[in-house]
Amino acid sequence: MVSAHELTAGQQLPAERVLAERFQVSRNVVREALRSLAAMNVLEIRHGIGVFVASLDIDSLVEPLEFALTLEKGTFESLTEARLLLEPGIAALAAARASKRDIAVLRRLLEDSEASVAEPTLFLATDIALHNHVVGMSRNPVLARVVQGLGRLARASRELTNASPAMRAQAVVDHGEIVRAIGKREAADAEHAMRVHLEHVREALAREVTAVADPEAEAAEGA
Repeated sequence: MVSAHELTAGQQLPAERVLAERFQVSRNVVREALRSLAAMNVLEIRHGIGVFVASLDIDSLVEPLEFALTLEKGTFESLTEARLLLEPGIAALAAARASKRDIAVLRRLLEDSEASVAEPTLFLATDIALHNHVVGMSRNPVLARVVQGLGRLARASRELTNASPAMRAQAVVDHGEIVRAIGKREAADAEHAMRVHLEHVREALAREVTAVADPEAEAAEGA
C-alpha cells in the first residue's frame, strides 16, 4: 500500500482489523508486519493514537541499514568500492550535461574547499556539498537517490579520512582536477579524475582503519 502510493507520508493506516480482513490474515500477522515496518522506519506507531506512514526521507530509511553495516567487517572497503563503480560515471555525465551556472557553483565549492583545508569540520561539509553537486549535475534522479543513500553510509568513512591533514590537502588537489575536467566538459577526463580521487580515498581510509584497529602497529610502522 505504501509502495503503490495508496498510503503516503504522514497518513494514518486503517485499523488492524481492517488490514487483517483485506489481506486475509490474522491480526497477529498484521501486528508483526507493522512492527517490522516500524523498525525499518517506514511506519511510525503512536501508542494510543494509531499507526502512520513515516516521512519516508532517505536518511530515515537508510538508518537501519547504516546500523547493520557498522556490524559488518569490511564495510568501509565495500562502500568505497561502490563509490568507485558509481561516481566516476556520474562525473562523466556531469561534464556532458552541466550548465554554465552548475560549473560556476562547482568552482565556488572548490574555492570553499581550498579555504577550509585547515578546518576539518568545515572541510567535511564542503567536501560533501561538492560531491553532491556533481551528482546533481548528472541530471539523473535515480543515481542521485542511490548516491544520497551511500553518502549517509559513507559519512563515517569521510570523517576518518578528513581527519588527516595530508588527505585534506590531497582532496583539494583531486577536487581541482575534477572541477577542471567538468568545466572543460571533458567527460573522459572527469571520469578519470574522480576515479583517481576515490583511489586516494581508499588508500587513506585503509591507513586510518588500520591506525584505529591497531594503533601500536601503526606507530611502529611510522617509526
